[in-house]
Order: sequence, then C-alpha cells, then structure tokens
Amino acid sequence: MVEPSVEAKLDAVLGGARAILENKSFPEAARAIFDQCRKTTGAVSGYVALLNENGQENEVLFLEAGGMPCSVDPDLLMPIRGLRATAYTTHKATYHNDFMHSEWVEYMPAGHVVMKNVMFAPLNIEQKTVGILGLANKPSDFTEADSEIATLFGELAAIALTNSRYLDLLSQKNDALERALSEVKTLEGLLPICAECKKIRDENDQWHQFEAYVKDHTSANFTHGYCPECYKKALEEIKKVDS
Repeated sequence: MVEPSVEAKLDAVLGGARAILENKSFPEAARAIFDQCRKTTGAVSGYVALLNENGQENEVLFLEAGGMPCSVDPDLLMPIRGLRATAYTTHKATYHNDFMHSEWVEYMPAGHVVMKNVMFAPLNIEQKTVGILGLANKPSDFTEADSEIATLFGELAAIALTNSRYLDLLSQKNDALERALSEVKTLEGLLPICAECKKIRDENDQWHQFEAYVKDHTSANFTHGYCPECYKKALEEIKKVDS
C-alpha cells in the first residue's frame, strides 16, 4: 500500500474537524471521523466505543467489518483487557501486526471478524481515556506514522464527544428554562382597582383582594411587614392605646 502524502493526511484531518462542526450527534461525528481515519491508515475494519458507566467495559457505537464475516452481537460489551487495555492505561495509541498469533487472541468472542493486525487509539478527555477508536486488517503492517495519525483522529473524536455533551447539557437547560417560562403567569393591560380598598375587579365583574388576585394570576407570593411610614404610624397608634 502506498502511504498517503502529507497533503492527503492534512485533508483527512480537516475532514474530521469538519465532521465536528457539521454533525450535532456524537455517533454521526464519530462515524465520519472514523471513516477518515480508516481511509488514511488503510485499515479495513474497526469501530468506535465508549467507556460505560461502571468504567470496566466498552459500549460499541458501531462496528465496521469491512465486508468480512462477523456474527458478534454489536450490543455485546467489550471488557477493558488485552491490547485495548494498554491504550486505556497509557492514554496512547498502540498496535500489533500479528494479532491472530498474539497472547490476546483468546479474548476474541466467537464469530468475531478475523484480525490480521489491530490498532487502538484512545479518546482522551481531561487526561482520562473515555473511549477507543479501533482499526484492523490493514493490508500491510501498521506503522508509527499510522499511530500518529490515529492519535490525531482520536483527539478529534474526543473533541466531538465533549462538544456533543455540552450541546446535550445546553439542550437540557433550554428545555428546563422553557418549562419554567411556561409556568410563569403575567399580568397585562389595565387593571380596574378600587381607589379606596384597593380591590381588583376581574373580567366577570367580581372584586378580589389585591393579594389574592395577584397570587391567582402570577407565580408571586406575599410576605408581610411594614414600610417605614406605616411602621411609624403603627407605633403612634400603640402609644395612644397605652396612654
């Protein structure tokens, strides 16, 4: 296989970056980034997976068998072990060019696609590996150059994941704000109010205490106290009663 030129690699990285801007959901962006990485390295098979909540297994977003037979359940969790664990513990890309004769082949589930060679690039966020980009079955051996480019695509995938999480959080906050605003009641227009007792007349010509009317038509509640002038008057009244 002819190695891609520097220009081709740069175009591929830029294509991955565009995927972050063009795709709102992480699965869509991750697939686009993976496809660019697979094309650039020459890998045939692979997947992107994220660490699950217990931090012990991977949940696969998608699996690309590259046209090779594979009967593994895509919902099957992937324990963090073998060569994959190396990428998680070192937070660096790692690869093996004779995987079917490696010590880790025993971890492959029945029906898994045959893997001539494999590479794992971590998705690192705040110095923690939260997922993995897996590549396999490159016609020739994986190289250090492949490791470097896969690392870049892993970083792009991590950025896409962070961006997606922020968008989800923003959406949740917007939904909460909209719910709160929908519960807010407002008073509009002219309110007929008694000049003496301050009762308010409603649309049915019924008179209501000011506090009751405001409470029924808004989300406001009342607490009671004295303004300075009324406080002074109240004290004077008390003094009159005491005298």
